Amino acid sequence: MALPIHRPSGWAQPKLTGFLESLWANSLAVFDNKQESHRVCRIDDVMAKISEKWKPASPTVDNIVPLMMFFRSHSAFRSAAALGFGGALVEGIAVLRLSLEFAGYAALIAGDPSLTRPWFDRDSDPTAKKRVRDEFQGGKIKVALTKLDPQVSQAYRELYERLIQFGAHPNEKSITANLTIEKGAGETKLNQVYLQGDGIALDHWLRTASQLGICTLKIFARIHDARFAELKVSARIAELAQGL
Repeated sequence: MALPIHRPSGWAQPKLTGFLESLWANSLAVFDNKQESHRVCRIDDVMAKISEKWKPASPTVDNIVPLMMFFRSHSAFRSAAALGFGGALVEGIAVLRLSLEFAGYAALIAGDPSLTRPWFDRDSDPTAKKRVRDEFQGGKIKVALTKLDPQVSQAYRELYERLIQFGAHPNEKSITANLTIEKGAGETKLNQVYLQGDGIALDHWLRTASQLGICTLKIFARIHDARFAELKVSARIAELAQGL
């Protein structure tokens, strides 16, 4: 949708719309002041290039799921960037986890295509639901990733754990890393920060997003090797990964 020159009538009244304005303003500031944000954007450019006009040679029930999971992983990466650039770091971390997990699920199904139909039928077939619960577990995803690439599997594990610590689960760091304390005469205020400004927390988020973007691209490069080879993006991914 096009952004109107003037905000709609009543836009300034709800508190939520002011929050949305702050998200956008912060995003502009992050892009202007944080070089790491540019790498996040360039990683997204690679993802977008891969997704555009992708016509698989022989789509089947078994291979369509890992294909669709690339698109959802990319969409989640973009949504996380919208939150993270805007300063909603905890919530952005949670969506980064979604992007990573789509890649992990894709690796699991690509390694065992017999999981495709139970995955589709989990809400209509109790047997399928049980199999999905038994098979779609963190440990088995890591085994599937290790078969693809042990180094990438290790990166996935480390990133997953970090995401859990900083917001993908309501753990300690999701609160304490976004807490400010004001001590005054007779009272102490504990403030939860909804939108972070410049600082260590934002730098950590941006670097994590870059690392995750590269990790998911490397996972999908093993699953969709023909597509990645067709577009000759491996060198670009390696270039973007430097220093991470």
